[in-house]
Amino acid sequence: MARSARPARPAAARPAADTGTVARTIALLREIAQSDGGTQIKRLAAALQLPASTVHRLLDLLMREGMVERDDQAPIYRVGPEFFRLAAVVYNDHPLQAIAAPCLERMVQTVNEAAYLCLYLPREHRMSFASYCECTHPLGYRVRTNEPQSLLTGASGRSILAWLAGDELQAALNAEAGADTTGLGAKSLPGRRALLQDLAAIRVRGYALSFGRRIPGAVGIFAPVFNASGRVIGSLGFTIPEHRYRHRSEGEIAACARRFAAELSANLGHRALASA
Repeated sequence: MARSARPARPAAARPAADTGTVARTIALLREIAQSDGGTQIKRLAAALQLPASTVHRLLDLLMREGMVERDDQAPIYRVGPEFFRLAAVVYNDHPLQAIAAPCLERMVQTVNEAAYLCLYLPREHRMSFASYCECTHPLGYRVRTNEPQSLLTGASGRSILAWLAGDELQAALNAEAGADTTGLGAKSLPGRRALLQDLAAIRVRGYALSFGRRIPGAVGIFAPVFNASGRVIGSLGFTIPEHRYRHRSEGEIAACARRFAAELSANLGHRALASA
């Protein structure tokens, strides 16, 4: 797989008082973009530790370029039309697979097991393996890519299913009710009560683990990926041959999957809760 340039990680909130104009402007734009519906100069100045006069001057620069706009009814600033236009251009020119590629590569560098990106297919209430990065070890099996598959069967799907809620979860379960599960794994699917208990446990630990569910002889460890609105859109994780998997390595591998799934989510605009 071709290697991609490593993306910059989203910067954490930090004082901007000792940085140059460009860095201050970027920090200001980031703060506005991450506000819920807009924010005021006083809050921006406090968050960035800048004088209100400096914030006002930078806002004027951004408004001239259409990157920020001011509410006519209240002294609130929010992202402007040019910001949305550029965001749409970047999003359309860089599909999720391309954005995820550096994460997949670094996952493999960390653990040296095959890493996969899975995408949720909301219309079908199913998922598919969208892209992957191979490791140096032989796998002995093939993962079918770009093919709708069950959300119920393996860690790749359950790490998505666990974060569906309400009507969407019910629709996903109903869609699977009469499905033919032949070939989805050697082990039978559990009952509804056991499934819901498993999904609750997945949410608590932050990742899903499965043994031979989707692919006989393979262990899956996957964590959810979220978009800017907080909706689960896929999962990121590993498939490992059972003969090479060691239970003592679960924590390390799961931590790696969670870390890069969180990084990919952040690159898509998701803001995790402070307690997460």
